[in-house]
Amino acid sequence: MKKYTLFGFCCLVMLFMAASIYGQGFTGNTAPQIDSARAVQIAFTRIPAGATLVEIEWELKRGWSEWDIKAFHNGMRYDIKIDGGSGQITSFRERQHTPRTPLPQPPQNRISFERVREIVQSMHPAGIIEEIQWEFKYGRWVYEVDVRVNGRKNSIYLDSITGTQLQRTGRENSRSWI
Repeated sequence: MKKYTLFGFCCLVMLFMAASIYGQGFTGNTAPQIDSARAVQIAFTRIPAGATLVEIEWELKRGWSEWDIKAFHNGMRYDIKIDGGSGQITSFRERQHTPRTPLPQPPQNRISFERVREIVQSMHPAGIIEEIQWEFKYGRWVYEVDVRVNGRKNSIYLDSITGTQLQRTGRENSRSWI
């Protein structure tokens, strides 16, 4: 009987350890310590002057917060990953890139990731924000937010300037916004 009790106790300890290590991704809205403006500033230390920022993404996976910054300059695409806690560059990729259609200039007056987080948390107070992405999608600069509510993942789209929620219309190949 002692063998089974000891085995059960060991399993229980391992379960609590795993929950403490990976728990953040499942139990709360862990905000990054490095904000979006600082992440972009860190990324642009490695990118040539004059590059155009085309995408910012924040993601929470297994308790780790990470920024993913994408920029274009003179036919090159730069992908930079930054640890959301320390601000260290964890990955830097530079490659040739010719976009099929040129992107319009990103708006300079977009709302911050922090404001997007506040908006989505007010919409879904019990939800867990897993990812926030700023990108050009279906003809418009938007924030796409993945939030898990009651175990179900939802994608919410917000206008990048006003923060109002957008609705998609049409089929997958011909989407637009209303």
